[in-house]
Amino acid sequence: MRQLLILIAFVVASCAHEAPKERDGIVGPSRSEYESVVKKFTVKTNQYSGFYQTFQADMTILTTEMQTASLRQRGGFLQWDQAQYNKEREKMLQESSAYAKFFLRFYSPEREYDDLHKGKSIWKVYLDYAGQRFEGKVKKSTDKFIELQTLYPYLDRFSTPYEITFSVPMSTVEKGPVKVTLTSSLGSAEFVFPGEK
Repeated sequence: MRQLLILIAFVVASCAHEAPKERDGIVGPSRSEYESVVKKFTVKTNQYSGFYQTFQADMTILTTEMQTASLRQRGGFLQWDQAQYNKEREKMLQESSAYAKFFLRFYSPEREYDDLHKGKSIWKVYLDYAGQRFEGKVKKSTDKFIELQTLYPYLDRFSTPYEITFSVPMSTVEKGPVKVTLTSSLGSAEFVFPGEK
């Protein structure tokens, strides 16, 4: 009888104990939804000189929509709460009001030509918008490969990830159309982004 009373007391105590609540976190878009957003804002090129491949590049314009999807993706896998997401989004919006950003995946069979971030690079990057031309500042991304590949699924281990910034607000540029030119003595490519529809 005593065992039965102990068992009943245990059951009552466990029912009274409140089940843990689910964490109120950020849920990112599904993989296919996110990849379709990346595809929408990405332009690719594959350049040859005769049969010889000179370089390959994919460029993503980091519009407000693209960066918001990217933040939600990052927030999902890092399990951000709403406060952390809001803080990161506010920072992103402040940056967007100051300059335009692009992500570039670059590959050349000749490693010495993969030097966009160097002071004496053979490359120049320009943004043409509303009759004006802006020269870009290029830096090699220092983020971990696996995180970058989650955000930019087209990135592979043979390529170099770069961030390009221009001194013009993204909030203006994303209305488009906008053209980014990547040029050098090796060759050049134009990436045309139509802008908001």
